[in-house]
Amino acid sequence: MPALHRLWARRQRQPRFLAASLAVLAVLLAYPAIQWWLQSVGIAGEFRFYDLGAYRSAVSAWHAGDPMYVPNDDGGYHGSYLYPPVYVLLFAPLSELPFRQAGVVWNALSVALLWGGLQAVVAAYGLRVAWYERGLLLWVILGFHPVILSMRLAQVSVFLAGVLSVALAAVVYADRAGGNQRFQYLAGAATAVAGTVKLVYAPTGAHLLANRRRFAAAVLTGLALLAVSLGVFGVETHRAYLDVLAWGKDWGGGRPPSLWLPAYFRPLYVLGGTLSLLVKFGLSAVVAALAWLAAGEGVDDTVFGLGLAATPLLAPRLYTQDLTLVLPAAAVLLATELRGDGGHPTVPVLAVGLAATHAYGLYLFVEVLPDRLPFGAALLDAAPVLQPGLWATVLLAGLAGWRVAEAADFGRLSNGLGSGQSHG
Repeated sequence: MPALHRLWARRQRQPRFLAASLAVLAVLLAYPAIQWWLQSVGIAGEFRFYDLGAYRSAVSAWHAGDPMYVPNDDGGYHGSYLYPPVYVLLFAPLSELPFRQAGVVWNALSVALLWGGLQAVVAAYGLRVAWYERGLLLWVILGFHPVILSMRLAQVSVFLAGVLSVALAAVVYADRAGGNQRFQYLAGAATAVAGTVKLVYAPTGAHLLANRRRFAAAVLTGLALLAVSLGVFGVETHRAYLDVLAWGKDWGGGRPPSLWLPAYFRPLYVLGGTLSLLVKFGLSAVVAALAWLAAGEGVDDTVFGLGLAATPLLAPRLYTQDLTLVLPAAAVLLATELRGDGGHPTVPVLAVGLAATHAYGLYLFVEVLPDRLPFGAALLDAAPVLQPGLWATVLLAGLAGWRVAEAADFGRLSNGLGSGQSHG
């Protein structure tokens, strides 16, 4: 039965789920037109592919034998290439194309990967997707604002969400195939790629703690990438990259949500810089512990979903475009919550809606309503907790954490580390 038919079949048992699904679907289908209008009135920016310029500059520096990582006058690296040296090889072919054409090609490849990855996830769960549903999924992806923002910048967030969707599909297929080693290795390798492009995506690797083969594949992939990188770019380039990591884009501080920009996402800003980092470290430890305690309990996909959902909360600094991770995370939790009659599938649906409206929902709260309402100043003060993306990630991570905790074997804590090794 096609997915939409399954949704409609639940109209009697779960009317709220159906209503929420149709409402969010309507927003996503309409959003490309909304985006066009926002651009026409000067609220939303145009497709300038700013990040592509940084990638091409790094490729040019490499070809010319010049340093790839050069600090600005203020000692920072804003506007520069910020990823590990080896991934310059990924962008090198794009430097052969005219700038605009290169941006279109990169975005098309990234969206195609995410589209294919999400279809693989759906298929891995045993659902049949009709041809028109595949087209609908593509429209939904293109109507999800974090994807649009990533495309405006020619950023890597959509590409990485696609890579992680492939990894997620491999985890689900491995579970269905009785732990098929090839799928486990693919999942580990793909996760390593995503986590080494953006090191702050490390929480997406929580599922690696639940399986030895996935963990080993991730480590070996990381080492292979490092070997290639050192061989091609040399030691000095990597020393310069360590300076980029030490700079860290002012982790823990930054612009308050009340000073709106579409790309800004500061989920724990209300806690302040130091406390927010401490909370993130503590929650990261909780996620890792839950992943370890749930190893071998048949919830590897949910552990993966927990890592995906928690990453925007736990990373030192991410942006609105990184909320693209909500899409594969929501796919996992939809499958989890629809397995029985006692699930809460409305939660991941609402999370998708909140993530989709994060930027301009916050714009409404801090730029439009304060001048029109008597309590406008209170809205500005409350901006840190009015971020829709914050509640999207809290809902998803909270639900995923709950499901993983339900399955976790807490007896391992009393038995010691020796009995809690991840399963192969």
